[in-house]
Amino acid sequence: MEKLETLLMQMISYSGDCKSLCIEAMNSFRDEDFNQAASLLEEAEKSLLRAQRIHAQILSTFVRNEEMKINLFVVHAEDQMMSSETILSVVKGMLKILDKKEVRDNG
Repeated sequence: MEKLETLLMQMISYSGDCKSLCIEAMNSFRDEDFNQAASLLEEAEKSLLRAQRIHAQILSTFVRNEEMKINLFVVHAEDQMMSSETILSVVKGMLKILDKKEVRDNG
């Protein structure tokens, strides 16, 4: 397994990418660039998936009983990933609601 710190930094980075892409998607949706918003959300999902894969790799090390200490860096990386999952879920849900409202108002 790669050095734990490297994996954690990658996990944090991908999680941050996910959050940034979600904000950009909301801005694109606000500007009525719906194709761009959808594309950005797709990229956000890919970034989150990368973070989740790294997380699974780290967890598998624990399962194999390899020596690994829980530290603040591990907790921070997991927190960043979980907040990315939440933001992605909220943004996707919010955009669906707004999209339905737009159809209803214009339909």
